[in-house]
Amino acid sequence: MIKRYFVGLITFVCLSSLFFFIGCGDSEDTDSIVIPDELYDTSELTYDISDAEIQELMALDIPANWEETEDRELRARYYHAQLLKEFGNIPAVHIVAAREREKELTGVIVFTVDEMVNFEKAKYVLWPTKHNRDKLERSLKIQLRRETDDPELFAKLYREELIEQHGDKPEVEVVVKGETKLWFGGFRFPGDEDEYIAFLEAEYVLWPEALKLQRIEKYRKARAEGTPFHLIDWNNDN
Repeated sequence: MIKRYFVGLITFVCLSSLFFFIGCGDSEDTDSIVIPDELYDTSELTYDISDAEIQELMALDIPANWEETEDRELRARYYHAQLLKEFGNIPAVHIVAAREREKELTGVIVFTVDEMVNFEKAKYVLWPTKHNRDKLERSLKIQLRRETDDPELFAKLYREELIEQHGDKPEVEVVVKGETKLWFGGFRFPGDEDEYIAFLEAEYVLWPEALKLQRIEKYRKARAEGTPFHLIDWNNDN
């Protein structure tokens, strides 16, 4: 059986509008966002590949131990050919194979949101498991969150996303509120200094990084000294 593993570094961009439904819940804050069935449609998946390339792939003599091939380019071609022979000449095969080739050659997969959704749709076409359906649902929710112009919907989707990743921690709500504010107008200085620092501190709890902590310390010091945030000297280590 073919190995079905993919890792990726996801880069996001804004997209065109989508429709959504809000499911029933106990309260406004806990309502679950339900992606309508039509957004799972895979009939419009496309991939541009020539007949000559298809013929070359079909003519490949795939060894039984092709996964152990040292040449990464050749290993990716074997994978593509194996998918082609197993599932036929359909867009999903080429989308998945192209991403596997990218991973083989670079070690990462860089996505726009559109590409991420199409990749998850393609995987679900080839392997229609609950796991792949859930991953597709998550990608559709990320897509919807990034393109919506509704702050309330943005917050609901981001809260759901963060709770899934980090659990229902108090910092999640602080980050959701801060990120929503950033997306829809931003923090205002003077006035929002304390709120902004609290947002950065909550982010650090969820994603602890040394550079984040250094940045927080700069803002804390500026706040304590009464220095406007736009006058912080980022080149000064003190």
